[in-house]
Amino acid sequence: MALPTIATPTYTLKVPSTNKSISYRPFLVKEEKILLMALESGDEKQMADSMKTTISNCVSTEGFDASPLALFDIEYIFLNIRAKSVGETAEPVIKCTNKDCDEDITLSVDLTKVKVKKDRKHKKDIPLTDTIGVIMKYPDLAIVAKYEPLMGESAATESSQTEALFGMIRESIETIWDGEELHSTKDYTMEELDTFINSLDTKSFEKIQQFFETMPRLEHKVKHKCEKCETEGESILTGLQDFFF
Repeated sequence: MALPTIATPTYTLKVPSTNKSISYRPFLVKEEKILLMALESGDEKQMADSMKTTISNCVSTEGFDASPLALFDIEYIFLNIRAKSVGETAEPVIKCTNKDCDEDITLSVDLTKVKVKKDRKHKKDIPLTDTIGVIMKYPDLAIVAKYEPLMGESAATESSQTEALFGMIRESIETIWDGEELHSTKDYTMEELDTFINSLDTKSFEKIQQFFETMPRLEHKVKHKCEKCETEGESILTGLQDFFF
């Protein structure tokens, strides 16, 4: 006789970048085990892969593929799956905003209220000159995991930070247009794309950088009060790290 299987509920949400609805279930013990092992490893790539695997397992919508999704899509979907799996409240810990107080403050965040913030100035189609421009694509989880650690303050050298920035930009350009002619970056080598990026003037390069600076992101404002010094403040949580660590 077969052992019983516990039925799991199904929920729906809209993917922020596409506004398309998907159906998903809470993660099970098998997915939780994968997540815990990745967390314990401290390896960025393993953590990214475990999130993508969890989302792929939990989303039941036909034709759904987590691989090309933007980071903010992945974070939003994962946050909702986690909320239905473990609980809808997260309790991240922050330091008091009073510089003379070093007290820890435990926040209470309703995960169902967390949304993806979109900047009105943000655009994917970026004119660089009167005739030349680029169409950007959002970096997926694999690209972010590849380059973001090298762009942080802990990066080995400034040159490695610069190389990581250029790599992120190169892999996020989807199309280069010249008048009515469109050039898919898939048809060009890494060296050819580097030559194009290196040929840009400062203003054009800043326009592309602004794409990343204004990109949609998981964001939530939380008001709090320190029990020690009674200082009241407001913190902005961004990205999964702020919500769970």
